[in-house]
Amino acid sequence: MEMNEDQRAVAELGREIGTELLAPAARAAEEAGRVPEKVWKSLLGTGLTVPVPEELGGSGVGDAATLMVVLEHLAAGDAGITFAAFCSGAAAMLIARHGEGKHADTVARLTTDPNARATAALYEPHGRGAAEFTTTIAVTEDGQVRVKGRKVGVAFAAEADPFVVVGTDVTTGGPRAVVVPRDTAGISVQPYPGMLGLAATAAGAVDFDATVPAKNVLGSVEDSEALCATIATLRLSVAAIAIGTAQRAVEYAAEYAAERIAFGKPIAAFQGVSFPLAEAQMRVDAARLEIAEVAAALDGAESSAAVDVVGGIGRTLSYATEVAVDATRTAVQTLGGHGYIAEHPVELWYRSTTALSILDTDPLLSSFRAAL
Repeated sequence: MEMNEDQRAVAELGREIGTELLAPAARAAEEAGRVPEKVWKSLLGTGLTVPVPEELGGSGVGDAATLMVVLEHLAAGDAGITFAAFCSGAAAMLIARHGEGKHADTVARLTTDPNARATAALYEPHGRGAAEFTTTIAVTEDGQVRVKGRKVGVAFAAEADPFVVVGTDVTTGGPRAVVVPRDTAGISVQPYPGMLGLAATAAGAVDFDATVPAKNVLGSVEDSEALCATIATLRLSVAAIAIGTAQRAVEYAAEYAAERIAFGKPIAAFQGVSFPLAEAQMRVDAARLEIAEVAAALDGAESSAAVDVVGGIGRTLSYATEVAVDATRTAVQTLGGHGYIAEHPVELWYRSTTALSILDTDPLLSSFRAAL
């Protein structure tokens, strides 16, 4: 699927930012468990990871197809930093799309304040998809809203403000999203000691048994199909980040194979090296095409058809992340013993794609199991 002119422009910009800004900071972010402030500020200034309208301070990237292009090319620099920045941007995206202007000040803070962190509390244990959320959202007798459930892989778990919690409306059975300020009673956080190649997200598990005003609910019951599409876009973003990482790993391994001499010639001349890399590249291309097709379907679907598109997200996500894990593992194996040392980035990319593959997993579709 060919990119349009705007997508080619953001792809070029994203790749430039990824290689020149994110890649040099990848190790420091992983070791510190935090994106360096200078990098975060620069990335925030581009607006690329905050997909909200320009009038609200974002990049104006509103369609899923363009967003996937942005995230893929940023991830060529580093998956951990890209995912961390987008997690905060995802919260702003949910609020901007479904908040009906009630939380404009929060969106403004998230698009302008480099010290602000928010997060979309989306993932649940055991690979539950959006249709299976066990987190419940219920209206109480006094007209407030109670949010109850456990979320895993929550970025900035110890500092995010606010959480945007996605769960199931107990009355309709459909998805709902609620803004839960950090100082709300009934929030319990268990930070992770580290998260493979995604340590920069400072993620953790969060238990909610909190009550907030009804105004904190995003959207209405009639908005549930649109909310489904937004949730699908957020889930699909993990696939795009994984494929961007895989693409860079294959490129790096191919460059190494062309330069590494064994038995008097580059190791790329040996079928045992070149064939696995060629297969990895073909599978990455196929996964990218599938992501683009699903994203385009999300953008083009009428609200009544969006639910049908959402049903395919799990399959696309499972395929893309497994392709990414296989491709980065092939890159590590191409480098041999060098693939396992920090002198080369392929081991970090392998860890990153593995972590991404268990964030949002359907055990019926994937060989991986949710371990968070």
